[in-house]
Amino acid sequence: MTGDTRVPAPTIADLYDHMSTAVEEAMIATAKTFTRTVPAPRSDPFCGLDRHRGPNLRLLERLTAHGDFRKYVFVLDAGGGLGGVARWLTLTYGCRVLVVDVLPRLLATARRLSKRVRLHERVTAVAGCLAAIPIRDATFTQIWSVEALQHVGDRRAACRELFRVLRPGSPLALQDVVRRSDGVPVIGGPWRHGTAREYLDALADSGFTHVECEDVTSERAETSAIVRSAAEAFRRTLQARSPEAAATWDRGENVWRSVDATLAGPDYRVVQIFARRPSV
Repeated sequence: MTGDTRVPAPTIADLYDHMSTAVEEAMIATAKTFTRTVPAPRSDPFCGLDRHRGPNLRLLERLTAHGDFRKYVFVLDAGGGLGGVARWLTLTYGCRVLVVDVLPRLLATARRLSKRVRLHERVTAVAGCLAAIPIRDATFTQIWSVEALQHVGDRRAACRELFRVLRPGSPLALQDVVRRSDGVPVIGGPWRHGTAREYLDALADSGFTHVECEDVTSERAETSAIVRSAAEAFRRTLQARSPEAAATWDRGENVWRSVDATLAGPDYRVVQIFARRPSV
């Protein structure tokens, strides 16, 4: 890893150490209480709480523009964590989704949340590294990755794996935070942001074609009053239920906020990248 380290350098597991059983229970309790007065969107049953620091629904909808999502489609959500994006895809389009993530704790929570909203037969989860995906060749008809590849050390290996498990003729869509140029220092720790050019080159070298990149930085901010209100209600619920878990949560969130402050600066951009595996 090169460049200056401007924030503490935890591991990727440390980043989610605050995702405890108490947090999961507070998340469910908040969604139950909150939706009695403010109905959750049909495709977002946990009011965004299960998309922890993830993209807003507007950007998710934009990310589907280059795909063909239907009931028969089988999607890989690469680095899908708690499965919030996967559940949104299933509820919106009816497709099946497999979440692959390196953190078993998040995946166990993802499975329970999917079961709670009766999606466990359409949204499944398996532990695995994106540089060595434990799935056979040409399995998926769509691939998604939402702000996950920025944590992968060997992105070229990950791109080759994504190409391998995608069926010929099928699309890939990813969103990530990238450095504006090679001259921008790497944050450090599990944050290994590359440049947009690095992503495009890695995808092309892996065999993908029709590679396109769109800057969506101006659209990243969460604008949903429901999602923002649910997040505030969740924090109050967690504090009331478990002050110790709330303190741990706050410590973890402080690390995320320090990184977010850096990423909000002019040196970083949010991009959506689309590509396709050739049909032959």
